Amino acid sequence: MKYLLIIFLFICQLDALDFKQKLILKTVKNVASHYPDKNGRTFEYTAMAICMTETSGGKLNFGDKQLLKKGIKKASYGIMQVRLGTARFVAKKFNLKDVAKMSDLELIKKMMHNNLFNAKIGVLYIVWCSNNSKSYFETVSRYNGGKVNYPYYNKVQKNLKLIKKHKL
Repeated sequence: MKYLLIIFLFICQLDALDFKQKLILKTVKNVASHYPDKNGRTFEYTAMAICMTETSGGKLNFGDKQLLKKGIKKASYGIMQVRLGTARFVAKKFNLKDVAKMSDLELIKKMMHNNLFNAKIGVLYIVWCSNNSKSYFETVSRYNGGKVNYPYYNKVQKNLKLIKKHKL
C-alpha cells in the first residue's frame, strides 16, 4: 500500500506544472496568437505543446548536447529549442532584418536569454511549416526536422492533452 501511494504521488507530480512553466507556456501562447499561417490559423496550443516537448515548458535552456560537441551552430537553444540555422532561415523567410544583422553569437545569446524572442522565432517556424505542409501531422513533424516523425508527433499530442487539462 505504501508503494502504491508513492507511485501515485510520483505520477501526480509528473502531471503538475509549476509557476515558471505556466508563465512560459502562456508567453508562448500569447506570441503564437499574433502569427497566423496563410489560412488564418494560429498555433497557440501547438506551440505550447512543442515548448513542453522540447524543454518541459522552459525547464531546459538548450538541448542537443551531443550536437553541441560538434559546435555551437549545431545545438538548439531556448524554450522552443531553435537552431541557429533555423533562426537564420526564419529571419530570411519573414524578413526579420534585425535578426539578419546579428552575429551568430548575438543571435544564440538572444535565443538563450529572451523567451519572447525565442518563442517568436519558434512560432514563425511553425507557421512556415504549416504554410509548406499538407497536414497538421506534417507541420508538427517538420518542426523536429522531418515530414514524417511519429514519435515526436505523439509526444507533442501527449503534451497538448496535458496543456488542455491544465486549461492554459
